[in-house]
Amino acid sequence: MTDSLRSLYDAVADTYARVLPDLRAEAPSDLELIDRFGSMVPGGKSPVLDAGCGTGRMLPRLASLGLRPLAGVDLSPAMVAHARQRAPEARIDVAPLSALPFPDAGVRGILCWYAIIHSTTDEIAVVAKEAARVLVDGGPLLLAFQAGTGDRVVPRAYGHDVTLRAVLHEPDDVAATLEGAGFAIVTTARRDALPQEKHAQGFVLARHDPTATGSAL
Repeated sequence: MTDSLRSLYDAVADTYARVLPDLRAEAPSDLELIDRFGSMVPGGKSPVLDAGCGTGRMLPRLASLGLRPLAGVDLSPAMVAHARQRAPEARIDVAPLSALPFPDAGVRGILCWYAIIHSTTDEIAVVAKEAARVLVDGGPLLLAFQAGTGDRVVPRAYGHDVTLRAVLHEPDDVAATLEGAGFAIVTTARRDALPQEKHAQGFVLARHDPTATGSAL
């Protein structure tokens, strides 16, 4: 799966960067959640991480919120090349979400914007545990993903001869997985699809809290 995803996103990286150059595809409520995430990031010198940063289109938004230094990781070297051009001041590495190149408690916040869309529930649990490892106590994690159940298949993704396969998740299910990894849930959200979208969208905002009992804040 890792190799096939890397190959897929390497193939579509240039087109992806062209058709999604900024945040115009996001709904106002999406951007409000990102801003709320930013307000929760504690002070310090460690970076704020865009996990699954793709071409880096979220990094300018994070920078506009005063969240520096910034870092990013993505599975695709071609996507990372675009991200490094877009945000040359950020540290951006080729790495999977399951093995982040940061020490324990080495980042102050993690934005994971549509980076778990290929992950099963068990795989999200692994990602959540890794996020908990690298986050400082109290550091926020914001996940975005397509909401629902089952799988989605997109033939000729981004106009290329590749097939994108993804997994839909309900926000409450993702929240439960995060709670099991040491997160306290701040909010969950589910919004209807925009005209250009095929599915409803899900969001979970949480903070790292090893003492969390699972109750929402």
